[in-house]
Amino acid sequence: MLPLAPFTPALLALAPTIHSASLPEDPAALRRLIHHAHRAIRTGHRLAAERGAAQLPPLGADPATVAAQDAFDALHYAIDLAIDPAPTTRHLDGFVDIVLQPTGPSLDQVMLNLDQLLQVEEVLRGDGAPQAFVHQNNELEVLLDPPLGAGTRDTLRVLYGGSPNDFDFRGLDIFRLRNFPVVWTLSEPNMAREWWPCKDRPDDKATVELHIRMPDRYVVASNGLLEAVDDHGDGTATHHWRTQYLLPTYLVALTATNFVLIEDSYSLIEGGTLPLDYYTWPTSEERARIDVANIPSMMRAYELEYAPYPFAAEKYGHMEAPIWGAMEHTTMTTYGTWLYSGDNSGDFVAAHELSHHWWGNTVTCGTWKDIWLNEGFATYSEAIWAETIGGYQSYLDYMSAIAAPSFPGPVYDPDHTFNNTVYEKGAWILHMLRGILGRDELIEVLRVWYAAYEHQSPVTADFVALVEDQTGQEMDWFFDPWLYEPGRPSYRYALRLGALTGERTLVDFEIEQVQGGVNPYTMPITLRLTMDDASTRDVVVFNAATHEHLETEVDGIVVAAEPDPDHYILAGFAPMTWKGLTELPAAD
Repeated sequence: MLPLAPFTPALLALAPTIHSASLPEDPAALRRLIHHAHRAIRTGHRLAAERGAAQLPPLGADPATVAAQDAFDALHYAIDLAIDPAPTTRHLDGFVDIVLQPTGPSLDQVMLNLDQLLQVEEVLRGDGAPQAFVHQNNELEVLLDPPLGAGTRDTLRVLYGGSPNDFDFRGLDIFRLRNFPVVWTLSEPNMAREWWPCKDRPDDKATVELHIRMPDRYVVASNGLLEAVDDHGDGTATHHWRTQYLLPTYLVALTATNFVLIEDSYSLIEGGTLPLDYYTWPTSEERARIDVANIPSMMRAYELEYAPYPFAAEKYGHMEAPIWGAMEHTTMTTYGTWLYSGDNSGDFVAAHELSHHWWGNTVTCGTWKDIWLNEGFATYSEAIWAETIGGYQSYLDYMSAIAAPSFPGPVYDPDHTFNNTVYEKGAWILHMLRGILGRDELIEVLRVWYAAYEHQSPVTADFVALVEDQTGQEMDWFFDPWLYEPGRPSYRYALRLGALTGERTLVDFEIEQVQGGVNPYTMPITLRLTMDDASTRDVVVFNAATHEHLETEVDGIVVAAEPDPDHYILAGFAPMTWKGLTELPAAD
């Protein structure tokens, strides 16, 4: 419980050297820095989702499709594509092998997602037998003959090709406004189907390999480890990337251009060396070398705070792309070229995307209604990075800087998948839990959450249940309004101090909630008491009514009191004229 201990300096002592990282002391400058970072973080997600909304099905998929897809588990995808980036063709052609198995007693149809602009030529069973299929409404239904029995695996090969969606920032794109084109993908939330057939849901994870054949002047970057580069002797080459960890489809990605490779490494907390590979445009190399210098320190911060790096047998890195923001593709974040400034001003974007490898890439939201489990946790992790470089006060300053006066819609099932409610208010839910439980207790909750759902896709109710189990108390009073309702409380308060016998003080705290909507919130509120010897003491009172007096007796002489001094409640506190007792009881 409160009061909280400051951030331990042990992390700083163990971390690799931090390069030119600091927070602005001026609150307005800090807010501008964070606003810039969060605009960058959200822009890529938001633009992709908005531009795709006109043709893609809604994130809440048709129940019949969901039921059909629940009938099988995709275990592995092998994506084998030839991509021709020439302006006159801009075409992809190839096949995807999908290893799958039934989740029930038998399976007679496989429902996949694939954009209607891509033409399916044939679907083959693992033994080479053609399978009947129907491709309509961006869905590919494969009729299995014979059905697949329980506990057995088989492979479907989907042969297909076409020009995906005019390369309009959806799924797969080609950027030509530089001397050397850039082929790149961004598939969140449901645009993997724009360039390959798959079960396009965040709750279905599989291992993935990509064989990408392109003109041999292209370097292809992707997830996992580079197995080989095969030169075909005809002006083309195939890059073969493979993952050994489970990925949801939206995190599968590639980028190809005339990359230079910046190589670094990181000493993992459990031993061994992790390659850090940054695929960078030649024109950005000098700036990028400066801007990626703090990745090892960020990695150490999150390893110490949460768990060892989840993809330790592979790598971490960036692949530069022509986007304003960034996207946390597993082991290879797509990093917008405009973020490479050469002055580390994009560090909080880099920290956000790296932290997703714990929150999003390993523990993945089960549905898009639960996206705060990805983005709120990653935004909170930015504050952890601020704490790493500046201590406890920097953490508090960071959280205060993202406390907007209002947030649209609820955190769970948000009005927009990528709005600031998901990111900033989602982060504040963790910050408020830290205020309620204490720093060490919140760390333990997050570590248990990570261990319980590593490489799985839990939902919000799972997190609530785990917190309650860890704390041993029901916490509907906290989670119900903060997760499922819009808004935030607004408090008006008055404080009166009365002398009691024996150098004791009666602290009378009158509080009124005036926000409307959810009324009242139930929250513990810390009062920081200043004593007559200038020392301070924290006491916690529990507000659960729209208007109430909360009294507490304290040993010593209190000369001043302040509610929520470290700003652990996402609320405004405004002084008001005393409405209650006309006078305090006289001393005995």
